[in-house]
Amino acid sequence: MISLWGKGRALALGFAVWLLGCASPQIMRNLNVDVSSIRKIAVIPFASDAAQRRISGEWETVLLSLGYRVVERGSIELVLKEQGMSLSGLVNPDQAAKIGEILGVEGLVTGTPNPRPPFHSYGIAGTPRLSEPPPTSIKLLYAMTARVIWSVAGKEMSGESVSVAQQGRAVDVGVEISLRKVLKAGNWSHFPLANFKSRSAGSTVVAFSANVKHTTGMRIGVYPFYSEGQPQKGQGWADKFAMAFMEAGYYVIDRIQMEKILREQKISLTGAIRPDDIIRIGKIGGLQGLVLGVAYGDPMCAYSLKLCHVETGEVYWSAYGDDCTPSHLTDIVKEFLEQMTQ
Repeated sequence: MISLWGKGRALALGFAVWLLGCASPQIMRNLNVDVSSIRKIAVIPFASDAAQRRISGEWETVLLSLGYRVVERGSIELVLKEQGMSLSGLVNPDQAAKIGEILGVEGLVTGTPNPRPPFHSYGIAGTPRLSEPPPTSIKLLYAMTARVIWSVAGKEMSGESVSVAQQGRAVDVGVEISLRKVLKAGNWSHFPLANFKSRSAGSTVVAFSANVKHTTGMRIGVYPFYSEGQPQKGQGWADKFAMAFMEAGYYVIDRIQMEKILREQKISLTGAIRPDDIIRIGKIGGLQGLVLGVAYGDPMCAYSLKLCHVETGEVYWSAYGDDCTPSHLTDIVKEFLEQMTQ
């Protein structure tokens, strides 16, 4: 329902405002833009630390579940720097259009990190976990004009406290449901069919794209996870999930072969990867997909990861969780792939 608070001013500016509750964020949608016309998007990491990169990945999963075509563009900051540009250009329509063209997307999702750091909490069953305060704001910008398509703003922006998402998630389930309602009110025409809706088990959530072909036996590689300057831990996470993907039904090239490709092509092992690097890894390794991820925490852990097409960067699926074992992810992906081949 459109909030009465600020309704006249918002409508005069061409925005509709939804309030999700007294202590919840508000969602605004631009009434002058066809929301269905901006579908191919890239999520810009909200900050460089592992926690904020993971939260960015969590939003990728949410947006994929809503029907957006999420595209992986590697280290966006590095790509733009090489073109003599920076993310600050997003506020300038001319610069934003160039950034959108360089990244090959229609929309860019940006976020303002919550100043509060992650903290330890406990689930309903008393299980310890990492919890992350939600971002203070999230925006989808039309790359050609830098206009805001929709935004999610936390109460902290107005000086009030922000409620922490339950179950260790930085995206509250209520925010996801309400954003779905906002898009529906804007005649969003890309909601996925039932078999492509997001799935969850334990603390793991996975969303699948309906725009790419999913098959068992697909040949993939696992790039070392981003682990904030700790390459050994990043490789350890990659090894752990590589086993999970083999059990799910993928053909995963081994670690030695992946390291050889990265060394010979002089590709970074610490996350500073370009779209061209992903293409080169795919061609040399004969890969169809590459897994990219971020993880942090010990002994309690939190991660996000995605499988992307090596040529187009389009994301096959995106997932996140706040436990240290990938067993739930294996079960979800395996079940999905089996259904796709029936």
